[in-house]
Amino acid sequence: MEKSAEGRLLMAEKLFWLYEPYKNDSALHYAELCISLADSLHRADLTGRFRSLMAYQCSRTDMHVESLEQLRMVNKSALDQTGLVDYYQAWMHVYGELGLYTQRQDIRQKKYDLQNHYRDSVLLVIEEGSDEWYHLKMDILNARRQFQDALHLSNQWIKKVTDNTHESAYAAFYRSMVYANLNNHEMVCYWLGKSALDDIRCAVMNQASLLFLAERLADDGDVKRARRYAEFAKECNLVFFSRMRTYQVNPFVNVIEKSSQATQSKANLILIISSIVIALLLIALICTIFLFRKAKRK
Repeated sequence: MEKSAEGRLLMAEKLFWLYEPYKNDSALHYAELCISLADSLHRADLTGRFRSLMAYQCSRTDMHVESLEQLRMVNKSALDQTGLVDYYQAWMHVYGELGLYTQRQDIRQKKYDLQNHYRDSVLLVIEEGSDEWYHLKMDILNARRQFQDALHLSNQWIKKVTDNTHESAYAAFYRSMVYANLNNHEMVCYWLGKSALDDIRCAVMNQASLLFLAERLADDGDVKRARRYAEFAKECNLVFFSRMRTYQVNPFVNVIEKSSQATQSKANLILIISSIVIALLLIALICTIFLFRKAKRK
């Protein structure tokens, strides 16, 4: 019903952010609509920003070619501070993904170097104390193995976010990573659980924490619960995106393998116990026959 392009753009942007963690194809649709409306208003700054947001959304769903295509169309000189943050973050993410999935070591290092370059660029323009600033600083401290400093920064982040929000889920997930580096398994599971619950309460379908928690539980032998969590996380992620992404496959496969091993172990145990019972029954039967014949001879 909104007639003005400015009003439609504001609504389209709100819809993009609502769909961004919920359903990928809808998020991409509204990102495209934002680009079209910004173009019609001759707002090169907004066009570039929404192309950057679209590129990031493509990158996180394994559409790296599409992500690079969008980023190469951005007029960087037209971007304001917010646009530059989104632009640099999109480049940082796609180069990290390209480095992660290549099998060539020299190419991997080049991509990671470019990722680090764009991380530095983000830090130059991002607002200190924002969620993305905390995320980047946590990445840097963990990479430098400064885990106590990372934990201290995480304490600040956890206090800053509002509980039971997508932002608190984000902060809890990165806190679990610090505890993983500190080899504190119990706290890793706690904060992954906290992150997963917050995202579930917010109807976030792009689940990661619950899947990683399921893998941890499977390693602990709590296979039944791990299988239930993994199946739920898989259903959520397929709502967000129509196929399992690369980083999601390994945890899910590990949970399934642990479940199969547990089932096989249980079947083997039942078979062993059954064999022992049958053997004892046979021995008892033989002894009974022997005693009966002995008594009959007397």
